Amino acid sequence: LCRNSIADDGLEMLIQSLPANVDTLDLRRNAIALARQLPLLRFKELHLSCDTLSTGGPGVIAASLANPECRLEDLDLYSCNIGDEGTATLADGLRNNQRLTDMSLRNSNITERGWNAFSSILCDTSSINATYNSNHTLQDLGDYGVQIPKDVRLMLRLNKDENKSRVAANKILQAHRHLDMRPLFGRELGLLPYVVAWLEHFAKSRPDLKLSSIFEFVRAMPMKVTDGVVGKAKGEKRKLNS
Repeated sequence: LCRNSIADDGLEMLIQSLPANVDTLDLRRNAIALARQLPLLRFKELHLSCDTLSTGGPGVIAASLANPECRLEDLDLYSCNIGDEGTATLADGLRNNQRLTDMSLRNSNITERGWNAFSSILCDTSSINATYNSNHTLQDLGDYGVQIPKDVRLMLRLNKDENKSRVAANKILQAHRHLDMRPLFGRELGLLPYVVAWLEHFAKSRPDLKLSSIFEFVRAMPMKVTDGVVGKAKGEKRKLNS
């Protein structure tokens, strides 16, 4: 449907009338502005390149991206006049999105300030839990010829791994030079074997992190550790005597 002067009214009609099995919509070089709220949830691929979106257009798209029912996996916004503010709006819509892998934003008047909006979405460093819950799905921003910041590019590359648990772990190790063990203290020593196992699996290249984390865990409850060691020793002694 390229080059057909289709505007928002036409898009709304297509959304309502196209068969359910149509999951790709190509509206490049039309007159789509997204000047009002339109649900874009049903499509897996949506191409809007070279459509001049209104200032509220990115917000319309972000609302769909933030919806848990959104099916979009590939979104083409090449040369859509997104700008830095629009980019920040789109990035925020992806905070909890687990479907979109590709979003082309080339030639959309975006500066480094705009690209940096993706940094905290792809890897929220405010806490380990926040890093774990970051977006591990988005892989491509259509960066051919675009100066995307190095840290954003790195996170996009990490997201290409299909094992999302490994993606989350790698981001945690990248972002946190020191793992805060305090949230685990309430679980006492029962959780320590799991902490060690996680560090063994994911932090092979960071022996310093493994040792410091275990040390912090043990330091927080020295008597528990002492009692556990002494109790184990007494049990072994009784076994030998018997």
